[in-house]
Amino acid sequence: MIVIPGRPGGTPTDLRGPTFTGDVWADPVLPLTDGVLINTVTFTPGAHTFWHEHEGGQILEIVSGSGWVCAEGEQPQSVRAGDTVWTPPGQRHWHGATADTVMSHTAISLGSTEWHSEVSDADYPPATKGIR
Repeated sequence: MIVIPGRPGGTPTDLRGPTFTGDVWADPVLPLTDGVLINTVTFTPGAHTFWHEHEGGQILEIVSGSGWVCAEGEQPQSVRAGDTVWTPPGQRHWHGATADTVMSHTAISLGSTEWHSEVSDADYPPATKGIR
């Protein structure tokens, strides 16, 4: 069966809580279908995910602004509008906006997502420390 969920643009879902730091909203693009979930996610300045991993990996298409992505054990890498990021299956990582810009990305998540702990100040770029 082909799924056509309609057009994005409904009421965004507020994602503040146990898996995000700061103000974050998601606009659904495709509801969970055959293990694939697609959302356009908007992070306010300094907002970011907790550590997490995806069973089948994740693709991020940076739509606007600039931000950071970081795989566990590596240094954060800057991203900006137009970038595409691939995170392999089971790679623990986080992503979010810089301290001075809103960042939106379309996230294509494959399989289930396992959430872990909050990103420590030591692991987040210095320019964004203190943003909660």
